[in-house]
Amino acid sequence: MNVATFAGRIGKDARLERTQGGKAVTSFSLAIDNGRDGDGKKRDPIWIRAVLWEKRAEALAPHITKGRMVAVSGPVHVEAWISHDNSPQAAIVVTVHEFTFCGSPQPAADSKPAA
Repeated sequence: MNVATFAGRIGKDARLERTQGGKAVTSFSLAIDNGRDGDGKKRDPIWIRAVLWEKRAEALAPHITKGRMVAVSGPVHVEAWISHDNSPQAAIVVTVHEFTFCGSPQPAADSKPAA
C-alpha cells in the first residue's frame, strides 16, 4: 500500500491551473519539520510537493496560503528531471486524497491583534 501522511507549513500560495483537457489542478510546496541535530541546531526542512485535482483543487486553492499548517495524505511518488544546468533534480510528490487545515491561519504581517 502506497499511502503517506505529512504535516507541515505551506511554502507559497497555491495557484489553480487547468490541464490541456480542462481538469482543475493545484500544487503547493510543503515544508516538513526535520528536527534538530546533535548540537541543537535546527535542520533544514524536508520539502515535498502536494497536488490536488478537480473539485478539491477548485475549492481549496484560494485557502492554501503561505505559512498555513496543513496535513495531507495520499499516494507518493518521486519525479526526476535534469535542470537547465544539466544537474539531476528530484522531488517527492504526494497526490492528496485527504487534506486538513491544522490550527488557525497565520495573521498577515501588517495585521494587528484584536484588542
